Amino acid sequence: MNNSSKRRKGKVGVSPYNGVLRLSIPRYLCEGQRRYLYLNLQDTPDNRKFAEAKAKQIEADILYERFDPTLERYRPQKTVIPEQKPSKETLVKLYEQYIEIRRSSVRPGTWRGNYLVILGHIQRSPFANTDPNLESTGYAQKMLDWGSQTLSGDTCRRLMVQLNACLKWAVESKRVKLNRSPFEGMAGKARKRIKKSEDEETDINPFTSLERDAIIEAFRTRSQQPHYYYYVAFCFYVGCRPSEAIALTWNDISDDLSKITFRNAIVAGVGGREKCNGLKTQSKRVFPCNNQVQNLLREIQSTRQSSQGLVLTSTKGKVFSTTSFRQVWVKVLDNLKIEYRKPYQTRHTFITLCLEAGVDAKDIGKWVGNSAEIIYQNYAGHRSELSVPEL
Repeated sequence: MNNSSKRRKGKVGVSPYNGVLRLSIPRYLCEGQRRYLYLNLQDTPDNRKFAEAKAKQIEADILYERFDPTLERYRPQKTVIPEQKPSKETLVKLYEQYIEIRRSSVRPGTWRGNYLVILGHIQRSPFANTDPNLESTGYAQKMLDWGSQTLSGDTCRRLMVQLNACLKWAVESKRVKLNRSPFEGMAGKARKRIKKSEDEETDINPFTSLERDAIIEAFRTRSQQPHYYYYVAFCFYVGCRPSEAIALTWNDISDDLSKITFRNAIVAGVGGREKCNGLKTQSKRVFPCNNQVQNLLREIQSTRQSSQGLVLTSTKGKVFSTTSFRQVWVKVLDNLKIEYRKPYQTRHTFITLCLEAGVDAKDIGKWVGNSAEIIYQNYAGHRSELSVPEL
């Protein structure tokens, strides 16, 4: 894949002006005019790192359609100056204090298998160093979104239970300036998400291979919306989760198109869609591409101006909208007189057709991020050719 020598669209530059750092905003966002965000920070190595991090934040907001044209979101807080020391109280430190107090009243097994495990998850999260007093930032909801994507359903629920107990303790003991725990009610939300996730994974009603091919062809002939064809064909041929498909970048695909490495997911979160590191049941997963998938990737590749960025995008090159896609999906199935199923059935169809082709469940599980036990338990009964053998 060729790297363009030009600055990629959406790139935010960092440069000094009279000794002060500033960020240059892409012209296409400012009606072709030059626009700068002055950070009022001297050009020092530490401030450079801060400016580069701020630039990446803006680039991410541009990519995920959250860009604030007023630039207010990106201005350094007036109460924060470079020399100021970070707040001593953080979410992870608060939880450490909480479990240390609880240590003498619980059994060693509970301490190791529950409290220390939850502590490890908090330390791994992007919110470990969040100031727990910032109730208005919605970080509790964002923590739930992160946990839903990176942890098992029950572990995410237990994380919310523990954080709520910790913050309640902190409120009562005046260790924080809040009146209530921001994690109140989050365990209930996590429980509902577990139910929804389980429903998606176990509500299995796959399409036949003929139905699958008819659906793909119907989307292929919709010349005004080729991005929908790429998306639906990819999901049918690869069997990944929709959140994994729309997060895939060309950097996740080998140069010869023989291998895809799923590393991230894009999910609905507070203030819009958010990218989560890691997958639902693992940190990453490798998918070996057959000729069918390689040909599709070449077709997608031929329509792209750059070898970088997302593989499956909207018509404007932004994050693919599964909400808009579902509206078209309903119409296509109706026109084909095919029984309606949710788009998630593309994943179930791939797994079922692999089983019917004689592929071992352990291999399928590696490709789609499920265990062989789950494959046997949930999909064996949906194989159309399954029959009782002569014994």
